[in-house]
Amino acid sequence: MMVLFFLKFPGKLPIKVYYGRWLVEGNPPVILFDLGMVVWNEHKWKKELWDACQIGLPNDDREANNALLFGFLTAWFLGEFWVQHGSEQRPYIIGHFHEWLAGVGLLLCRLRHLPVATVFTTHATQLGRYLCAGKTDFYNRIDKFDLDREAGERRIYQRYCLERAAAYCAHSFTTVSRITAFEAKHFAQAQSRCHHTQWTQS
Repeated sequence: MMVLFFLKFPGKLPIKVYYGRWLVEGNPPVILFDLGMVVWNEHKWKKELWDACQIGLPNDDREANNALLFGFLTAWFLGEFWVQHGSEQRPYIIGHFHEWLAGVGLLLCRLRHLPVATVFTTHATQLGRYLCAGKTDFYNRIDKFDLDREAGERRIYQRYCLERAAAYCAHSFTTVSRITAFEAKHFAQAQSRCHHTQWTQS
């Protein structure tokens, strides 16, 4: 069952939020934001991201623009959560951000100096996905690619930049497999901070 409620957000309108339980083992709580409620902030937030990181998002990349909206909402929510529930006795908030789509929220947590320990996890890099699909003899040439040029030619430069920035800025950068860790060391340019996470099943 999902519960609909509204959160007060700085600006014109409150935010529509859904709260429920994920139907997986453990039934973890889930919060869903209605991005349509904050779309009027898009251009302002793009400028803020550019001013802080020099990462530009083109108007025709709807997925990247939604990631921008989600990221600003996520950082705002974590900041408000700390204000209302954090203290010197309860200082620990961990934000686990999966894939480039969540990268903006991680960057804002760091830029705003929020008391949040950040983890960034990727299952495969954006550029790696595209290069593998293009039959480029990927793993034998992995250290030969001109990354900026390859990302630009595939029109994913903004996604590649968000992913690389999140990997670099996260307190901990992890991958879900050894082969992805190998890929990330070359493509995310955060080789000294990349850790393969070994998942086990009981």
